[in-house]
Amino acid sequence: MESPTVKTPTATNSNTTKESKPKVRRVRATSNRSDSGAKDKTIKIKLTTKDSTNGHQPTMSGSEDEDEPEPATEEHLILRLPKGPMCDKLHEYVKKREIPDDVKLHFKDSRRGYFHMDGKKYDTTLVDLPTIIESQKTLDNKQFYKIADICQMLVVDDGSSKEEPQPLQHRSTDPYTFDHGITPPLKHVRRRRFRQKLSKRAIEEVEREVERLLEVDATAEDVQYEVFDNREMEMESDAATQDIDIDSESESDEDLAAAIDRDLEELEEEDREDDNEDEDEDEDESDEDEDEDETGNTGEIEQKKQEIAEIKQAIQRKTADLLTAPNAMLKKRFEGTVETLKKELALKEAYLAEMSKSEMNNKQQQ
Repeated sequence: MESPTVKTPTATNSNTTKESKPKVRRVRATSNRSDSGAKDKTIKIKLTTKDSTNGHQPTMSGSEDEDEPEPATEEHLILRLPKGPMCDKLHEYVKKREIPDDVKLHFKDSRRGYFHMDGKKYDTTLVDLPTIIESQKTLDNKQFYKIADICQMLVVDDGSSKEEPQPLQHRSTDPYTFDHGITPPLKHVRRRRFRQKLSKRAIEEVEREVERLLEVDATAEDVQYEVFDNREMEMESDAATQDIDIDSESESDEDLAAAIDRDLEELEEEDREDDNEDEDEDEDESDEDEDEDETGNTGEIEQKKQEIAEIKQAIQRKTADLLTAPNAMLKKRFEGTVETLKKELALKEAYLAEMSKSEMNNKQQQ
């Protein structure tokens, strides 16, 4: 009797990332026995394949964590409130950095929503601005840092503001496009400062006219060109405005020459008199200069003392700013400013001491 033969299927590993399930196949064993009472035996074989991913499902980006959070993005917009007590109250809240919990926004969709404040609800609309506006922040009211680009504004409507009706040709077809800027001089800025787009119909008409002119030029038997020089026309117009009598010019030149000769003689006499007067004045000024030097030194000393007092006040202010600086970068900047002011103060005091010493020596010599 031959031993029963069992045919087992070969397990093949799939290249896909799906988890392979165990396969069960029924295999029937046969024999050559002539015994009619013998029955076929059914053997169950269970085949399993080892998962190469160890139970983790890789994502398309290569990471095993499918629930990885998306990167956070920051967007800025302008909140525009109607003029009145509500706007003033919110402005005070922002100054004090104490915004109550009842001040909040709620959006119905991507463009419309509600603004809640003091238990009241106002309609809001998110509109697109004509241009991009930079958003900046400051820590000391002196240095400003750009943090975002703003292109949208949330307009709050309390029902009291009424816009002037615009002509049909000036109305925007998009209700979410804002035609004005955020300041009064920029009213209708989108219409006034930006070139209007040409319609497709106007472009096609220009193209057809150009093609027609080219065809007419190609079929013409004789073409004549006439060139106009604008410079010659300007010169002719300038020459036409100059109407001068030559004879009158010659007579006026002779009179002018005689008048110039008389004036020169008078100037020479005045110069001689001035020279004599200058000699007398020089003697008097030499005596006055000595007195002015003494008063000038005193005035310069007082000026230096005033500058030193101003530098000391500046050092005190910068030292106070240094103690209240919110971050290390500003502290380092204030420290450098204080050191520079201290060096300048030392130079001023040394110069003042030398001036005071020289003044004392002059007084002793007198």
